[in-house]
Amino acid sequence: MPNTQAVGVAYADPQLSSLFLGVSTVAATGSAQTDATALGPAFTLVTGADGTKGVILPVADPGQVVIVKNGAAAILKIYPASGAIINGLSANASYNIASNTATMLVAYSATQWYSLPLLAS
Repeated sequence: MPNTQAVGVAYADPQLSSLFLGVSTVAATGSAQTDATALGPAFTLVTGADGTKGVILPVADPGQVVIVKNGAAAILKIYPASGAIINGLSANASYNIASNTATMLVAYSATQWYSLPLLAS
């Protein structure tokens, strides 16, 4: 949408507000998709990963972005919502990220998430 306001007048495009993500910190929990800590569309720092604990993505909405930073010294499991897929993994399988790394996940469809950069999985 073009800026139709006079020069020097602030203009806010409501479509651009979706470019900003919230931020949060959560602790990884559980040992399966059913008891992992739920995430929202935000930049989330995850603590407490120990190689078995994880987080679960929200139900995918095409174009939705979730960024996850593993702040722990062990692998973090990231699960899709029930029935969904991350990259080329099987439905409901965890996408594991190394300690002290981050990943951006983008929903392509209601059941498909892709990590950026796209890593083989």
